[in-house]
Amino acid sequence: MSTLGVSRAGKPQRSRLIAAAAVGLVGSGLGIYFIHNHYFPNTNDAYVHAYTVTVSPYVEGYIKTIKTEPNAYVKKGQLLYEIVPLPFQLSVDQQQHELEAAIAQKGALEQQLLQARQALKDQQASQWIIDLNQQRYAYLEQQQVVSLEKSQEFIASKLEAKAKVKSATLELARLEKQIKEQEAKVRALRAAVGNAKVNLNYTRYYAPMDAYVSNNFSIRVGQYVKPGQAMFTLVDNNHWWVDANYLETQIHRIRDGMPAKVSLDMYPGVSFQGRVINISQGSGAYYSLLPPQNATGNWVKVPQRFPVRIQLQQNQRHPLRAGATAHASVNTLAKP
Repeated sequence: MSTLGVSRAGKPQRSRLIAAAAVGLVGSGLGIYFIHNHYFPNTNDAYVHAYTVTVSPYVEGYIKTIKTEPNAYVKKGQLLYEIVPLPFQLSVDQQQHELEAAIAQKGALEQQLLQARQALKDQQASQWIIDLNQQRYAYLEQQQVVSLEKSQEFIASKLEAKAKVKSATLELARLEKQIKEQEAKVRALRAAVGNAKVNLNYTRYYAPMDAYVSNNFSIRVGQYVKPGQAMFTLVDNNHWWVDANYLETQIHRIRDGMPAKVSLDMYPGVSFQGRVINISQGSGAYYSLLPPQNATGNWVKVPQRFPVRIQLQQNQRHPLRAGATAHASVNTLAKP
């Protein structure tokens, strides 16, 4: 009877020990959980982002060739499409012809200018000689050595020479003005040739970076396109990041440069290494189209979320995709 009583008395004590151990384990687990979340803040409100470029033609025309397709991977410098170049090549040829003609005309004017300068020098020399002769004959006339008629002839020659010098000066000024105008015309035509060549180059579009072509591909061979028309989007494959929306109570330890670990729902069990590059200065609601007005109506306190941008290191075996949902955890124990 005594052994049975001891056995019955020991069961409640064992149950109490098991319950205490369970409570201790739960408490320890909760403590570890809260400590871990304190030093390794995490959130599943995170999404993958990348830079995108909307491709639009610079010039209008018909699509001649297409060298890519939706969702294709393209390398930097790869030809993606070409617009029919013939009209733009003809424009280049025409502008180049006009430029060459303007340059030739400028050269002819410069030759005329040289001749006009020489003619002015000759007329000035003739005027100088006539002035000397007129002065000499005027003195001889005073001495009554020569007749009055001869002196008057030299006066007339002097006036004629002066008129020729003035005419040569005006011709020189006219040619100089024409050359300046022609130089301006040549500069304008050079610019026109350059613009025509630029437009010709814009008929061929090359990928500006390694990227993926979006699936909103909307061009076909023979289609007429205009400047500014959105044709497709390129997703830059060189810069990927995650915008992790942390609660305001979680970001007090996060700093720029801290390492982070990111997992994507599309790749279970795969982790991506990352680094915090910045923290938004405003909450997501603050930058929304209709931000909350807490000073009006009934106010309910709701913890706000602040985007923390985490730059990702790529994994060649697991390509990233913009818009994918993610889970982010920042190691705040590491020095930035």
